[in-house]
Amino acid sequence: MIKPLTSLRFFFAFFVFLSHLSYLKEDKRYSGIFENIFSEGFLGVSFFFILSGFILALNYRDKFKDKKISLKKFYVARFARIYPLYLVTMVVSIPALFSSFKILLYNIFLIQSYIPDQSVFFSYNAPSWSISDEMFFYALFPILIGVSFKLKRIFKIALLILFIVLILMLNIFLPEERTHYWLYISPLIRVFDFILGIFLFDVALHFKNKKIVISKTTFSVFEISAYIILGFFFIFHKNLPISYRFSVYYWLPMCLIILSSAQSFISERNITWVTKFLSWKWFVYLGEISFAFYLIHYLVITYTIKYNGLRGIYLNGTLLALTMFFITLIASIFAYEVIEKPLNKKIKNLFS
Repeated sequence: MIKPLTSLRFFFAFFVFLSHLSYLKEDKRYSGIFENIFSEGFLGVSFFFILSGFILALNYRDKFKDKKISLKKFYVARFARIYPLYLVTMVVSIPALFSSFKILLYNIFLIQSYIPDQSVFFSYNAPSWSISDEMFFYALFPILIGVSFKLKRIFKIALLILFIVLILMLNIFLPEERTHYWLYISPLIRVFDFILGIFLFDVALHFKNKKIVISKTTFSVFEISAYIILGFFFIFHKNLPISYRFSVYYWLPMCLIILSSAQSFISERNITWVTKFLSWKWFVYLGEISFAFYLIHYLVITYTIKYNGLRGIYLNGTLLALTMFFITLIASIFAYEVIEKPLNKKIKNLFS
């Protein structure tokens, strides 16, 4: 486990949480903050997809290369990692968000993101469309990592350029009403984020194997610069159509942040203060519950708004947001300790 990367998962899950506080648009005090800052929280999904490719390559590259893991064991591990909690949160969403049994089946089989219809891919627990995408990435990973072994660096760079050109062409030629699905939701396009993460791990592995000496000061500057670059991209995001921000716009800062946070993998000689900060045990724990936080937050927001004021206590603005955050946090800890971890272990043991 690379502790800073684990911690960062929570911070980006929190950004996604902010993006779903859409009730703030109706409040003149907060509408500007939501429209200009919180609504851009979907950038967290790009981070998760790229990080997913990076972490899977880190954990399984050598195992597949040396044939130390079977496909069955890999797929069971991935299923056990995400499906139990996903299924529980989907069931919890039914009373408030039921639409039809057909769409429910799409969600049960995690294929909702393949349907270019918002009533399907945002059905039930809306953020779970990304879990549908993740399952697609997992299915392809053994093939992708096998290809990655054999491809020379120059061909990987060429492929990356091809991905960027393709996405830019889609931005230009797709009708505006289709850009949201194809550039943000579709697993067929978002798999490029995942592949980027695999290629990014190759960069980290190159630095590790070459044993390139990087001074502590240089690495600190690199780390801080990565966050500054993300800040600049965020500040100027309104200068580009949202379709670009759905796709390639945040690739550069996300890659720099992931690479800079993986310095303990590259070299343990020069651990910076940023790495130490992100390695604090409570941040790491928040990162560990981030998957639960991500799956639960939308349900908490939905049910809290639905029943707000039911007992004569009506919350709004910041107080309502804080209430939903802390409910989500407590529920995430419970879900992680009682559902996610135990069922993960039981399913692995069952199939082993």
